Amino acid sequence: MSATLIATLAGLGATGGFFAGLLGFGGGVVMFPLLYYVPPLFGLARLEAQTVAAIVISQVFFSALIGGFVHLRSGQVQRRIALIAGGASSVGSFAGGVASRWTSEQFLLLLFGIVTLLVGLIMFLPAPRQRQEDEPIESVSVPTIPLASYSLATGIVVGFLGAGNFAFVPLLIYVLKVPTRIALGSSLFIALMNSATGFIGKLVTGQIPLLVSSIAVGGAAAGALLGEQVHRRLSTKMLRGIYAVVVALIALRVWITIWNYHA
Repeated sequence: MSATLIATLAGLGATGGFFAGLLGFGGGVVMFPLLYYVPPLFGLARLEAQTVAAIVISQVFFSALIGGFVHLRSGQVQRRIALIAGGASSVGSFAGGVASRWTSEQFLLLLFGIVTLLVGLIMFLPAPRQRQEDEPIESVSVPTIPLASYSLATGIVVGFLGAGNFAFVPLLIYVLKVPTRIALGSSLFIALMNSATGFIGKLVTGQIPLLVSSIAVGGAAAGALLGEQVHRRLSTKMLRGIYAVVVALIALRVWITIWNYHA
């Protein structure tokens, strides 16, 4: 393995980990396009989408492990939400992780494009009312059945792509009316739970390249800690804005790739 590849993987892992700590998702929505598009810019071979998904879910698991417990320590994780959503999405993630072995690259890119487009559109909805943002964590409550159903479907996406946990933030903020910081912190803990089963699903089916994934995970660990520190210094409005822009830009790039496939 060349020094260029090692440095590239570590740098991309750190970038994904930073966004995990900053915005409360596992980092997969950032890591998937970075790993897919960036290596060729340095003269390296393009990684296949299935390999990218396997590396991403490894990085997401360890980023969420570090960032999730940091947010938990800060009092920004609503445990009931995290347990219900994490449990339901873990079941879906394992199923998606196993099934992804038999999916095509075009299907994975199309699925990623659809999810990022929907999430990006939701994040541009009007900001939550201040009363929602000021609600204390102990009084935050969400209906169980809708939360579990949405989480199961999102978990399947996570298993296929290694990414998808970013969909929990708009659900919690705009649909279930959870305060922004609690939504960000809780979604990262959810990512920890479902990425564990998705990781296992890919591991037992021989899809995880261990050396490459380990390098990306090492960079992600440092990035997640830095991202959480920056998170504390930004307003909730700024965090929502960054979230929406990041997802929208990624959706645009993925749909350009999908268009080129069919052009």
